[in-house]
Amino acid sequence: MNKNQQRFINYMSRFVTYTWYMLGNLPSVVFWGVRIKKINMDSCQTTIPYNWRTKNPFKSIYFATLCGGAELASGSLCLLHLTGSEKFSMLVVDLNAQFVKKADAEITMQCEDGHLIQQTLSGLAQPGDTSTLKTTIIGHNPNNEIVAKFEVTWSFKRK
Repeated sequence: MNKNQQRFINYMSRFVTYTWYMLGNLPSVVFWGVRIKKINMDSCQTTIPYNWRTKNPFKSIYFATLCGGAELASGSLCLLHLTGSEKFSMLVVDLNAQFVKKADAEITMQCEDGHLIQQTLSGLAQPGDTSTLKTTIIGHNPNNEIVAKFEVTWSFKRK
């Protein structure tokens, strides 16, 4: 891990800097109250609160909020691996979701694809090289029951 990546982890772990960053880039995440619980080179965990901002009329967490928490878990991990490296662009090109159980409590999203992200990015040696990567995110409730499974496919291009 380089110094810039450690700074990124510190930046995303502090409430004030995280909130300012998200207000400028993903303001819905701030409204919903989604937070990064843990991030390192291997994995990222986000939490989604169960409250009036995230609930739908059926007293479960709105599916878009769950998707946002999942995207944040994998996207933050991608950004961490890109920090301090050459210029890259990244974009979500596909999203698959499977909702297994009613999300009626705080949900933790976990992405553990840091090694796959590193392998994908190291394969992009020349400017203009592109690649896609499907990341897997699992959502758990406080009882450690799987609530949802997501596959977010990212496209990377070396500039």
